Amino acid sequence: MRIEKKGTQELIIYGNIKSIEDYVAIREAVTKMVTNGETELQLSIPDSFSMPSSVIGALIQLISERKIRLKMRIGDNNLFELLEEMNLVTTFNASLDKNHQK
Repeated sequence: MRIEKKGTQELIIYGNIKSIEDYVAIREAVTKMVTNGETELQLSIPDSFSMPSSVIGALIQLISERKIRLKMRIGDNNLFELLEEMNLVTTFNASLDKNHQK
């Protein structure tokens, strides 16, 4: 997995999100943006077909406790369906990204 920061509010997360190291890297990148004053974040996830519960929990915590507005663009239909099954599409303001859809 590799994270690229684009502008002040967007992170592009390449590769599959699967390990504790991935969770820590995402949490640190998002926390740094929030600490710098961002209240709206966009996560673009073109490749990953999964998302560990630790990442989901950290994002829910940001939304509920820190009142961060999140927008998520998903490239893999499997990940989008996972978020649908967990009733998180609205919470994460998630959409399928037609430019990166698999």
